[in-house]
Amino acid sequence: MSKFIRDSAAMRTSFHPAVSVALLASIEPAAGHGLGERYDLPLPLGLYLSGAALVVALSFLVPIALARMAPKIVGRAPIRIPFLKIPHCPCGRALVVVVRSSSVLLFILLLIAGFFGNPNPFKNPLPISVWIIGWVGIAYVSALLGNIWALINPWSNLFRLGEWITSQATGRPLQPLIGYPPLLGAWPAVALFFIFAWMELVWPDRDRPVALAWAILFYSAITWSAMTLFGRCIWLKNGEAFAVAFELLARFAVIGRLDDRENRIVLRPPATGLLLRSPVAPSIAAFALLMLATVTFDGLLETPLWAAISDQALATQLVKRAAGILGLQPHTLLASVALVMFPLIFAAIYLAVAHLMAVSAGATSVGTSDMARMFVLTVVPIAIAYHLSHYLSYLLIAGQFIIPIASDPFALDWNLFGTRLYLVDFSVIDARFVWYASLALIVAGHVIAVWISHFQAARYLPDRRNILRSQIPMLALMIGYTAVSLWILAQPITKAEP
Repeated sequence: MSKFIRDSAAMRTSFHPAVSVALLASIEPAAGHGLGERYDLPLPLGLYLSGAALVVALSFLVPIALARMAPKIVGRAPIRIPFLKIPHCPCGRALVVVVRSSSVLLFILLLIAGFFGNPNPFKNPLPISVWIIGWVGIAYVSALLGNIWALINPWSNLFRLGEWITSQATGRPLQPLIGYPPLLGAWPAVALFFIFAWMELVWPDRDRPVALAWAILFYSAITWSAMTLFGRCIWLKNGEAFAVAFELLARFAVIGRLDDRENRIVLRPPATGLLLRSPVAPSIAAFALLMLATVTFDGLLETPLWAAISDQALATQLVKRAAGILGLQPHTLLASVALVMFPLIFAAIYLAVAHLMAVSAGATSVGTSDMARMFVLTVVPIAIAYHLSHYLSYLLIAGQFIIPIASDPFALDWNLFGTRLYLVDFSVIDARFVWYASLALIVAGHVIAVWISHFQAARYLPDRRNILRSQIPMLALMIGYTAVSLWILAQPITKAEP
């Protein structure tokens, strides 16, 4: 689904309505986040890249100027302003019940639509709800406001209902069958998120509603079986891929939840939830790197560089023979192998930087593993910035397809909300806006990452000189990644060559 609407943006609302409806009904899946137009940069792309990298480099001067105060500032708990106490608010509890019940009902209706609705992905609510509203939209909300997935997660809410029914029938709460192995960590979530990324970026049937519905049922069976074995909360923390992903993104948000007896919802400064007092588990570190690597790989798939690599590789007999043996299309096999290799290369680069940070810090007690796990959440602002910029046009344009579908979700000629004949407005956003928004978001994300990394070092390393020295490799990584990410984003948007 992440590909099926993007090039359709080449159409314009100036078409006669009947022609537009006919085109939308007959259009086939297409690749690319493109807008159907490209923006001619007033300056060479290289100047934008070097300027953005310079801004990231100069941003390092701000925490340096505050270096003497930083240990005192970040040594305290992040500022938290109590905002709402849901557990003591009857109206809040009622609202939570309504939202959770609505999410369960919507989940069931979407599955029904997937199995029995219109097979055209443009007229079926399931693909759009999964790829656009679900993955892209909820990620936006989680990163900017708070972890809404914890409230609307249909797998968790349905299992909650099962727990309640069991407790009412037996008089005791549902207990896990076995204990969760501590060594397993969040590796199940890493594996499941990789499968999800493969489905989004590579799977040929990602746009077919029936195939997507079967995939959701399979994931549901895994999730509910694991919750029965290990307990709902344990699996949400370690195995439910979207719960882990949205919780990581929500650490950046201004709304968070205190880990105290009252479980209060609070306001806090952006990104303060990313500051750590101890290294995260290796599996969480791997998940954060995988999340950033996969969205970057999505952008790479739309560049001339990947096209050249793909053409050259597909011309070889090795790829064709391997694809034939595995029963796959050659391009599917090639993209799958690349999707495996890209996060591994990404992680290797990050570990090399962590090693240089440990060496630069000069603290014998701080090794590469500790450095990598202590600073890995500093990539979350970059992941958020890239996610926002990469999928912005996708959400604003392709997301409009949910408006006519909502009135006729099962293709029964309904018009529930009077929007069945709504025509998608492709002019809602243009390439110029996307480019400058991407430029601002990418630079801002990297600047925030640099600051968070410095404050994390001030909290973790005792000596101020070691703090600054340890951040030089991380700064170099941020500068390089700023240029690379902007170059990737520019390829389907701008006419200028780097």
